[in-house]
This record gives sequence, structure tokens and C-alpha cells, in this order.
Amino acid sequence: MKILFSMRHSGALRNYSSTIGELARRGHHVHLVFMMTDKLGDGRLLWEVTNDHANVTFSEIGKKTPWRFWLGLARGVRSATDYVRYGTPEFKDAHALRERAAERVPSIFSGFLKLPAVRSSAGVALVSRLLNLIERAIPADQSIADLIAEQSPDAVLVTPLVDIGSDQVEYIKACQTLGIRSALCVHSWDNLTNKGLMHARLDRVVVWNEAQRSEAVDLQGAAPDSIVVTGAWPYEHWHGWRPSGSRAEFFGRLGLPAERAMILYVCSSRFIAEHERPVVARWVRALRSAADERVATANIVVRPHPLNGDEWGAGSLADLPGVAVFPPGGAEPVDDASRTDYFDSISHADAVVGVNTSALIESAIIDRPALALPDFRSSQEELPHFRLLVGELGMLAVSASLGEHVAQLSVALADPERGAAARRRFVESFIRPAAGAPSPAERVVELVDELLDSPPVTGPAGAHPRARMHA
Repeated sequence: MKILFSMRHSGALRNYSSTIGELARRGHHVHLVFMMTDKLGDGRLLWEVTNDHANVTFSEIGKKTPWRFWLGLARGVRSATDYVRYGTPEFKDAHALRERAAERVPSIFSGFLKLPAVRSSAGVALVSRLLNLIERAIPADQSIADLIAEQSPDAVLVTPLVDIGSDQVEYIKACQTLGIRSALCVHSWDNLTNKGLMHARLDRVVVWNEAQRSEAVDLQGAAPDSIVVTGAWPYEHWHGWRPSGSRAEFFGRLGLPAERAMILYVCSSRFIAEHERPVVARWVRALRSAADERVATANIVVRPHPLNGDEWGAGSLADLPGVAVFPPGGAEPVDDASRTDYFDSISHADAVVGVNTSALIESAIIDRPALALPDFRSSQEELPHFRLLVGELGMLAVSASLGEHVAQLSVALADPERGAAARRRFVESFIRPAAGAPSPAERVVELVDELLDSPPVTGPAGAHPRARMHA
């Protein structure tokens, strides 16, 4: 069978290379289509997956899809709808998300959407229905429909689909017109809450866990019988990793004394923490003033985010003793060497600190205490996905002040097993809800095999459920 897989860019292969490899090993032909060039400009993963599997191909990566009237109108309507979703009660405190979505709304809609009547609960529901009707009347983009028809796939997979005003919706609308099966593979732990809507009715929605199942139904309007829980396939490989060398060898590389405790600081994306270095410098000085000697003398390793690494050169914290930036400028863990550095950084840490990043989840998988740096309210408790890390099944220690945070670090260094049970519960519920064989990646592949044997969704092209608007 032939599968067309639409992705934002080739960097998404970090989360899907194992799944695509398994599809290829089962004899399927997988054709990759990218919406844009990877911001990191790194084609290693694409080269690796296409070099290893002759039945994995890709369309040349070009510039962003050119503007066309119907496509431009559809983008505008979707962007407006995505903005309107942030007027619902679930997002009343999500100011940063609302502002980010507002930046993508065309001027023809923005003035109207800011009217007080539109921003009321009744107005949000009414405008949402109106925008959905307009979207439903817009035909699928002909160029994307032609691309799909040319490839003649038996099924179409998309990820992430939920970018603000995403063109990927046109792939699903074209599938409905052409009678082709479709599925969304949820790309990341936060995608269903901090971006836009699906805008389309799919045959399957593949999620990681029960929390995402609820988000897909309650926040995205997905049909409950379309959802399949597989576990978090992007993180499954970490369960089999071991450190590449000893603690002394790792600290020797960084020029740090191996006998001291180590605190790893994992940086966040620019949206979450745009100016992170001054805050980290203040944090380091607070640690150096701690009453607990283990905290005050701890080695501190800062790992820059790969998309926010321009302020993290080798000498960016040179004035602070016992601090190393590794790797300088950041690195995307996409091959064995970079993944080994990433894993070693976490596994040799006695505690991991960050604002709001997937590295905190990976710290729980590797069973390391994880703590949230305070003073980033708009990037933490105001964002729905952050609450998943600190709720009933959460594993992240949060604090109201830097002083309280330092005290929590003292406890974590003194008793690393203190939160181990919470970390295990989090991994079992959020990452591996059905641990064992088959693996999450194998479950995704089995789902695709089942999808290929099932009839496609029927109904008018462009029809889609409306995300629930609560009065």
C-alpha cells in the first residue's frame, strides 16, 4: 500500500522515523511531503530514513505554498476560528496563546473579532458556527488535491495539522473529495491545547494517552470513535538507553569536578522563554548563595534550546563559577552522537530544572527529579498543557518563589527517591499507558494497517465538527 505523510518540515522526523521505518519494513511505500523548510536546516534525519529504506520517498522541499484566492480565504477563516477558540472558558487565562493567535488573524477579521459582543460566550459560539459554515463552503485547494491524486495514496497521514490557519487541512478536505482514508498523528504533548483546531473530520486521530483523548474530544470536537491511544511513540526509545560513559568521564569533558552534585538546566523555546539567559544567571547566583552546601557548590550544566540558542555561546555564563553550557548554541538530538549527549546530560544529573519544555518529560522517563523555575507564570500555569505536568498524576515540582525553589532543590539532592513514585505514575499514564509489546510505534503501524482495510469517511468535502463552545 502507498501512504502519503504530510509534515510541517523534515525536523518532524525526529518523532516519526521509527514509525516510518516500521511501515517501510512491512512493505508499504511512504511518500513524505513537507509544508516548509526545516528552521534548523538540518537534513540528517531525512537522509537517514530515505537512505535506509528504498520505499520511503519525499517531494522536494520548496518555499511556502504560494497564495491562491480560495486557499488564502480558507487560511484566513481558519486563523480567525483558531483565534476565537481562545475565547472559550478553558482558555480564559491563556493570554500569551490568545495574543499569538491574534497575530495570525487577517485584518479583514481582526477588528470584528475584537468587538465586545463577539467576545462574549454567546458571541464566541455564534461566530465559531458562522466561520465553520464559511470554511465548509470553500472547496479543497486544487493544487493540493492534484498532488494527492498524482501520488494516488491508499491513505494520508498528517502532523501536526493544528498550526494556526494550517494549509494541512486542505489535505483532509481533498481526501474527503477523493475518497481516501486519513489520520492525524498528534505530534507533541501540547499540540491539542496550545495551537489551533483540527478543522476537519478524520478517519482516525492517534493520541498518546487518555489526557489527549479528552482534549481531542472536548477541545477539538473529534469523534470519540475515531480516537486511538497508542502511547508516546516519540519517547519510547529512551527506555532502552544507558549512559555512554561514567560520571567522571562526562564531567571531565565539561571541565567540572565529578564529586559534586549536578543540576541540569534545560532551556525552552523562544515563545516560552524569550530572554532566558538573564533569568538563568539570577537563578545560578541564588543557588550559589544557598545555605545547603550541596546546592551552593553543585555543578550547573545549561542545555540551550536548539531554536533559541543564539544567546548561549560557549562564554555566555563565563563569569559564573562551576557552570558549563553544553552544547554551546544548542543541538537537536537527531543522530546517535547528539542523542547520546542529550541522554548523558539528563542521566548524570541529580536534578533537572526548566520552565516548560519536553526535556522535563524526558527527565521523568529517565527517573530524574524535575523542577520548574518560577517567575514564568504566562508560560506555565496560564498554559493548559503545563498543568498536565503538575496535576494529580504530575511529576514536576513547582514553587511560588525562587527561595522556595532553592529549598525544593535541596530536598531533591538530599533524597532523589522522594518523587520516584510520582514519576513512575506519570510515565505509566502519560507516556506508556499500555506498556509492553507491541511498542507505541508498532501500535501506530498496526493502526495504519487497519486504516488501509477500512472504508474512508464519507460526507461533504470540508465538513468538520465544531470544537465545543461552552456558554
